Amino acid sequence: MTRMPRNLRRASLLFTLFLCLPSPGGAGGGRPQHEAAFLDIKVKHFEVLDETIVDALWKLARGPAPFAFGFEKVLKKRLSDPDIPDTRFILELSDKSIGEILEALCVADPRYTWSRDGVTVNIFPKDVVGDSTYLLNRKLAKFELNNATDVQNGLLAIVRQLPPPTEQIAEAQAGGGDPYPREPWTVTFENLTVRQIVNRLASRGGACGTWIFGGAQDFRAFGFFNTYLRCQELPATKSKEGR
Repeated sequence: MTRMPRNLRRASLLFTLFLCLPSPGGAGGGRPQHEAAFLDIKVKHFEVLDETIVDALWKLARGPAPFAFGFEKVLKKRLSDPDIPDTRFILELSDKSIGEILEALCVADPRYTWSRDGVTVNIFPKDVVGDSTYLLNRKLAKFELNNATDVQNGLLAIVRQLPPPTEQIAEAQAGGGDPYPREPWTVTFENLTVRQIVNRLASRGGACGTWIFGGAQDFRAFGFFNTYLRCQELPATKSKEGR
């Protein structure tokens, strides 16, 4: 991850601030759930009123069973291109599980699908499924992180350890995420996609560590947040991808 020109760094920050700031309102109660159990928890009432899938995810993730998510926007071709309009929809559900609500959200905005990786929900464009050249789908047989003290250390390590072609990644921290612990983090992961590695980088900053990926094909940026600031830490989970 090379140093960006100042104008591109500013564009990245403004883009991420606009895209990723949490919706107004307080966080929900409870604590994050272990593994897949949270997907079966029933939500008494869930309503989306002329909002986007990202708005709905923030609302759902702050509900009775807080969880982390990673969201990948549909990328436009160039950063200078007009923004791709977000689908807005109305949805009202009663006594549905979190998993059922996620399914309904992906029906309401059919550009997207979802999967689960441990206690993180990943939502990404259907068009990238099976695309081995897409950054988040690329896989590392072995990923080593040495003495990381913030999430940018992890993103730099991804770029350096991926085989060619060299990837561009930017990161902007707009607030809301728990800081990394002071103790440097050294860890090795095997046979994970970039998506799964980013999930683990986010969770290091808090049990409900959340990230959003977007921008354009010529300039991609991550924002890191936390859906529920009072989350208790979760034990380490096994690597899983898929529902």
